[in-house]
Amino acid sequence: MYGMRIAIIGGGFTGLTAGYSLAQAGHHVTIFEKEPHLGGLAYGFKEKSWNWHLEGAYHHLFTNDTDIISLIRELGLRDKLIITRPVTSTLWEGHMHQLDSPLHLLRFPGLSLVSKFRTATLLGFLKCFPFWKLLERMTAERLVIAIGGKEAWNTIWKPLLYGKFGAHAPTIAASWFWARIAKRTPSLCYIHGGFHTVVEALSKHIIDLGGTILQGTTVSTVTREKSHGFYITHGKTRQSFDQVLLTIPTPIVFSLVPELAKSGKHKQLTAISHLHAQTLILATKKPILNRVYWLNVTDQSYPFLAAVAHTNFMNKKDYGGYHLTYFGNYLPHGHRYLSMTKQQLLKEFMPYIKRLNPSMNSQIIADSFMFVGFFAQPVHTIGYSQKIPDIATPIPGLYLANMDYIFPWDRGTNYAVSLGKNAADTMMSSISLPNR
Repeated sequence: MYGMRIAIIGGGFTGLTAGYSLAQAGHHVTIFEKEPHLGGLAYGFKEKSWNWHLEGAYHHLFTNDTDIISLIRELGLRDKLIITRPVTSTLWEGHMHQLDSPLHLLRFPGLSLVSKFRTATLLGFLKCFPFWKLLERMTAERLVIAIGGKEAWNTIWKPLLYGKFGAHAPTIAASWFWARIAKRTPSLCYIHGGFHTVVEALSKHIIDLGGTILQGTTVSTVTREKSHGFYITHGKTRQSFDQVLLTIPTPIVFSLVPELAKSGKHKQLTAISHLHAQTLILATKKPILNRVYWLNVTDQSYPFLAAVAHTNFMNKKDYGGYHLTYFGNYLPHGHRYLSMTKQQLLKEFMPYIKRLNPSMNSQIIADSFMFVGFFAQPVHTIGYSQKIPDIATPIPGLYLANMDYIFPWDRGTNYAVSLGKNAADTMMSSISLPNR
């Protein structure tokens, strides 16, 4: 049986999953990753005193994330899956209020009884309503106010939506908001050793199946051969492939393959805006947040949208005994935070971190890390799904599958895995394998 030579550009979960599926089917897969590590937005790093890797951006799974959980089991990592129920809270008027169950909603002092009832109705509706495409016709703001009321909108939802999307917030589709609520589960999952455990297992399986993974390798051009197939150029090397799958951000795709930005429905992708994800991680000797794993910040004077205490989710013993806390933002291109060093960002954040925990001081901080995921968050506006073209592009043999294709869901490794499988299926459906 004849196997195709397939190039995959991008070594995140979409690229790795697609590579794994294609290699299983007998194709000759080469994955190109410009970074020295794999994993994309789920990339994990490890300090000398740590037993586990930690993601540059906070990660967890919901218990209904069936695609990645099935993959984890298939890779023989079933015993590595950890399920726990951490605390999610909301910062309101300077105090943290647990707000992750109907009982805690009832106790929340920021809403009247009527608004609490309307909020519960909104959440119940979104959990039960299956027709998300109907919600793509209206904005999240309109939906939330219509069912949940203005008080809840102004107190809880507006600060979070505007904190994440900024000037884009009034255009965000209700379908995106539906997905955020419909998918949530009270319990969350994590992987023993971090998501790096899955990345490592995937890459090993691809190599064992005859695939090649080139890390720290930047592709400079993707060009069509005169007869058929493609040339991939990286450095001084040019390789020939039958098919190419691009899993990198759309703006970078168009710089590699300019003709794609002009071809048919794929041209619509140029209209999609993106935000960059930035995290500052502090390793401290004492906890910044007590008990709380995830803190939504509704005070818009704060310079970060969320504080996520990873070691209130997983045990600090696996990270050298240090408490690890993320401070996260989604930023538009050109935002001043993107040009800051981690020391400058920490100086900007520190007064607000002290508001969360007045005992915080520079002596408590053992180390800090900063990460940026460029083009991490596509902006889901009204009618977003109509802007997304097929995975198969108008250029025969060229395929595209990246974060823009994950809708109505809000990114996540589960959807990256699902997209990788779909991309591989799409590619294989176009291949007629002759016997040799």
